[in-house]
Order: sequence, then C-alpha cells, then structure tokens
Amino acid sequence: MSDVTSQKQQLRQYLSQKRQQLSKADKQHFSAQIVQYLLPYLQDKGVQQLLVYKALPFEVNTESLLQQTEMECFVPRMLEDMAMQWVRVDKSTLWVQGAFGVLEPKQGEIWQPNAKQSMIVCPLLGFDRQGNRLGMGKGYFDRWLAAFAQHVDVQLGFAFSCQELPNIPVEQHDVPLTTIITEKGIIHVQ
Repeated sequence: MSDVTSQKQQLRQYLSQKRQQLSKADKQHFSAQIVQYLLPYLQDKGVQQLLVYKALPFEVNTESLLQQTEMECFVPRMLEDMAMQWVRVDKSTLWVQGAFGVLEPKQGEIWQPNAKQSMIVCPLLGFDRQGNRLGMGKGYFDRWLAAFAQHVDVQLGFAFSCQELPNIPVEQHDVPLTTIITEKGIIHVQ
C-alpha cells in the first residue's frame, strides 16, 4: 500500500467521524443552504443537464434538486465493472436499491456527451481549496470524471464545511473539481 493510499484511509476515518458529529438538523439545514447557493449558480451557468448523486443519510441532501423541473436530471447507476452510468430521472422514475444501499433509477435514458450545458455534482468526504476531492474510496466518480470530465461544463462537489482540509493527498488517477459548495458558500477553484 502506497503512502498516499494510507494517508487517504486515515483521512477517510477522520472525516467520517467529523461528518457524523453533525446533528440531523444541522445536516438538513446545511443541505438546504448548499442547494440555495447552487440554484442561482445553475442559472448563471445556463445549465440544461444536471448530473447529481442521490444522497445517503450522511451526505449533503440532493432531493430538492431532483424535484425541480427546469432541467434534465440524471442520477448514477453503478455497473458491475466498477463503472457507473447516469440515468435520466423524473417524477415517474422507479427506484431500486443499488450498490452501497443507494437508490438508483431502474430504467431511463442514459446520459451521453452532447452540446447541452451540463454540470456534475459529486459527493465529497473531504476537499481542499485546490479542488482535490476525497471520496469514499471506490473510485467510481474519479473513473467517470477521467473519461467524461471534458464533456461536462462544470465539475462541482457538495460538502459540509467541516470536511475541508488544507491539502488532500492526490494520486495520478484523481480528478480535481472546478467548484465546491458548502453551507458557507461557493468555492471557485483557482
């Protein structure tokens, strides 16, 4: 195991504990604030397609984003080969429990690179102001971003401010984000 991999594992434990210390009420309140920062940003960027994760109880809640109707929304579905695809969702979407207990769309149109203005919203366990992200360690988002980031106009992460670190150790396969939003505001990566 490399030194960076070991550092990441230690940081995941530390950040998981910090996130667990937030009360349910704080998570709900902070999630609402984060979404409120995002909504005008979506409009400013002219986003037509939003690729957004379906949150687990300890993550920034994205449910209100999935309820809006102005743009096409896509949610990830995990595949057997450690990859993921984004499936279009709407009010009629049927959900099934997928990998890691996350609800996934049972069926729907698969997102493909196109000319529409698009944004991906990634969950974060940790982040720094250089746009480096620390995920849960399975690499789904990094693999997807490595293949498709050039086709998505904004690569954004949602996190609570307690998840910020001065520096996230990075490996060659890690893909930085362009923007991060916490309950304290929008962080534009330099």
